[in-house]
Amino acid sequence: MKKYLLITLIVLSASLWAGNSIFSYQGFPVQYYGRDIYSLGMGDTGSSDIFRYNTGYANPAMHHRENKTIFGTGIIFGFTGYSSQYQDSSGQLLENTYRDDNLDLPYFSLSIPYKKNRMGFQISTYASGLVKNQFSPDSLRTEFHEADKYLYRADLIYSRAYKDLSLGVAANYFFGHDNRSFEYIATGTTVPSNERLKKTIKNPSMSFGAIQGLGSHSLGVYGTLPVKLKGKTIYSSITTEDEEEDYSQELPLMLGFGYTGMYFKELKLAFDVNYESYSLVDDNYQDGVKIGVGLAYEPDLSRKNHWYERIPARIGVSHRMLPFKSENGKNIDENAVSFGFNIPFKNNENMLELGAMYLMRGKLSENELQDRSLMFMVGFSGLDIISRAPDRTRPRDIPVAEDLGQW
Repeated sequence: MKKYLLITLIVLSASLWAGNSIFSYQGFPVQYYGRDIYSLGMGDTGSSDIFRYNTGYANPAMHHRENKTIFGTGIIFGFTGYSSQYQDSSGQLLENTYRDDNLDLPYFSLSIPYKKNRMGFQISTYASGLVKNQFSPDSLRTEFHEADKYLYRADLIYSRAYKDLSLGVAANYFFGHDNRSFEYIATGTTVPSNERLKKTIKNPSMSFGAIQGLGSHSLGVYGTLPVKLKGKTIYSSITTEDEEEDYSQELPLMLGFGYTGMYFKELKLAFDVNYESYSLVDDNYQDGVKIGVGLAYEPDLSRKNHWYERIPARIGVSHRMLPFKSENGKNIDENAVSFGFNIPFKNNENMLELGAMYLMRGKLSENELQDRSLMFMVGFSGLDIISRAPDRTRPRDIPVAEDLGQW
């Protein structure tokens, strides 16, 4: 039990990491939709997948019928390559590239049963953007730009099952920051320019969801209410620091739909859509949409003789339209392909989930900027980390039956 508490503390403290993108100056380009590592390897689908121990709670109605405590966590790491196009002083079109390391600990979730009820908790890096840029127009001048923005989400979840219908509600708390910095250094300049703008935001919201099982199929719908995040902003430079001012940022209504179906007993198909009505809260934004499709192989272990036939595997694709535009006013699209497989532990209840994702965000020909990411994913899900069945294997005295015939 102590080691699980230690793991929990490490994960919660480490969750304050997030993804990188060259589009971080315009908005929050990296977003986590609440699904687990298994789902991310399947095109980021599975919000209605009730046919496994699902540790992603994008839909707060996600309910596990067995009376087991379930937790899940994961890590995403890899490389992101930035590309940009620009014109030099002679008008010639040039291209710059740069590769950056990437580390993201997207979520930690815990679900505890009580009869037909479940209480859950999830903390995640909801949206993020981190990028550093250095530009030298000539050998005498250098500019440094940095965007450092994270938005986290913590959820307290309750769900209840009634026959094949599950209903859920969650209290959400968003908190984070949006920091920018600019530095200018030029040969012959006595005092370099150094400016910083820091913003902090937070506020609660609510989520609702429902999942209906239909035999070998399931449908799910869920949503998060709009919220105005409030906080403070402060500007400082190398010579001065202004007083704090009030600051606010709105998050729109977020809706999701999911379908999961089991076909031919061992083949699973999933389809998910997420919609965010950003155009209603910011005139400079458009509505954000993400669509994912995934296919999974879930073997019937009782019918498999070879080890390679017993490994669950999956693949998926996704397309996302970001709610903000690039600096040249063009739409930004994000496309990804992913795959994954599971490695079960000896007790077949705990599971190691492995996967990889290749993602491309933006196009040089349209946005003059582009991300290309190769990400590797490792997830772990476990059962009954709080309660444990009593140990009845120790030797004990067995009383001898009394012989009543002697009376």
